[in-house]
Amino acid sequence: MKKNLTALKNLLWAGSIVVCLLACVVALFIAAFSPYKGPIVRGAPVLGAQKTEEAAQEETQEQLPAGTELYRVPETSDAGQGYIDSLQFLCDSSIIGLRDYALLKDGLATTQVWGSTAGNIPAGELSDCQIRYPADGTEISAVEAARRDQPARLIVVLGTDGLGDIDEDRFVEGYVDLIRQIQEASPNTLIVVCSVSSVTTTYGGSDGVNANVIRAVNSWIQKVCTITGVYYADTASAVNDRAGWLDSDYASANGKALNSAGIRKILDYLRIHAV
Repeated sequence: MKKNLTALKNLLWAGSIVVCLLACVVALFIAAFSPYKGPIVRGAPVLGAQKTEEAAQEETQEQLPAGTELYRVPETSDAGQGYIDSLQFLCDSSIIGLRDYALLKDGLATTQVWGSTAGNIPAGELSDCQIRYPADGTEISAVEAARRDQPARLIVVLGTDGLGDIDEDRFVEGYVDLIRQIQEASPNTLIVVCSVSSVTTTYGGSDGVNANVIRAVNSWIQKVCTITGVYYADTASAVNDRAGWLDSDYASANGKALNSAGIRKILDYLRIHAV
């Protein structure tokens, strides 16, 4: 009788071990062939995968889905001066000093800046804005410049000129039209649209711009980014004070455009918010 009980106990133990082993095999099989459905951090390294330089570049140039959410450029490690040297800028009078103060590679001969001859690009003319093409000095549209140059990364800083003559609907419509035309002309260009800096507390321009107006304009710009699926960078936070006014240390004499110190702050911001 005792021998029978011992044999039965051993049989049960053996059966339990077999069941456990089968369960482990089934679990490993399911884990191996089931996709991960947790959160994915954009730009995070993938273990076990070695990306070629070409594949990494294609990932960088990924087009974001339009009309869904706002893609803010996150803070990153310092991308270095080489990153700044790789950028193309489309800008209005607020940071035209990039060109006129010789703050970029090649100084006054830089070809990195698309701006008008006078420096200003009215907010009401964004969809067909004209620039001085740096390669030959001719006047062409920003869209045509994108078609010719096919820049890898385009930093867009527009929206401060002529604000007294435009409302939200017209601003957003014109800006969206410009971005979409550039996307069509240069589909592999990664576009980053920036917030616009404010004016100083002593600014007395006839356009009536103040900190509240600039807050509204930056909300319009965020809407443009959401509609078109481009990146949004809050570069203005680098030069505006906590109340939303432009810090006087970074303002030119007119209280609106950035001086060289202010533009360097914008460049420093871009270096640690790289895409």
